[in-house]
Amino acid sequence: MNYAQLFRNDVSSAAEFINGTFYPWNNESERSAQTLLGQGETTLFFLGDLDTAHQDQLFTIALNVHESIPALNQITQSQRVSFSTNLRSLGGKIVYAYILNNTSTSNGVGPSFWYSGPSPPNEKDLQDATTIAANLTK
Repeated sequence: MNYAQLFRNDVSSAAEFINGTFYPWNNESERSAQTLLGQGETTLFFLGDLDTAHQDQLFTIALNVHESIPALNQITQSQRVSFSTNLRSLGGKIVYAYILNNTSTSNGVGPSFWYSGPSPPNEKDLQDATTIAANLTK
């Protein structure tokens, strides 16, 4: 699986726990969200190791994800909704930057199943991801 897809899966799953729509917000869902955010952070470091041209940007995003984890201890319901929306947007931007743009193997067909980058990312989507990450818990 591509690191960008894996990152999106991790932060989207964390967003489901944080939002509280499907799972009640409690110590267990908080720990699950923290674990998934930690996995997402690690995944971005792996992606940065592949795409060294954008490594600093990806590492900054990863650190912003890491720094958002302690906020879960004291987050309100409205902040959780906003945070989960931002996480989903962040995951989408990373996928758009690395997979849905610039990496098709033929007309309209995405990368092969085992593709793991690097690819020339869509710079605007990567910059948007950086902006979202900087404001994750705001």
